[in-house]
Amino acid sequence: MKNSTIIILEVKVKEEKINELQNLLSEYLPETRKYKGFIDIKIHKNLADNTFVFYEEWETTQDYEAYLKWRTDTGVMDALGNTFSSPPNIRYWNTLNL
Repeated sequence: MKNSTIIILEVKVKEEKINELQNLLSEYLPETRKYKGFIDIKIHKNLADNTFVFYEEWETTQDYEAYLKWRTDTGVMDALGNTFSSPPNIRYWNTLNL
């Protein structure tokens, strides 16, 4: 079985921009789900504050990096970034098939 890459992106969102972020994600996620190498995404919001965690699974790290470059080049990351109160923390994890 091939190992996939897990991406955990954590970001704080401006209080007044939460609905805007959710609307943008609803607009952009259908394209994300069709992108080469995409497997799954789950998005969580902390109950205590405006921290969001994106838990993504991709076939390879390279697939995710190509996706992120595409989203940056097309201005999507700027649109999403306008809702953030600080830069996102992105971490890469390998899946261990034990």
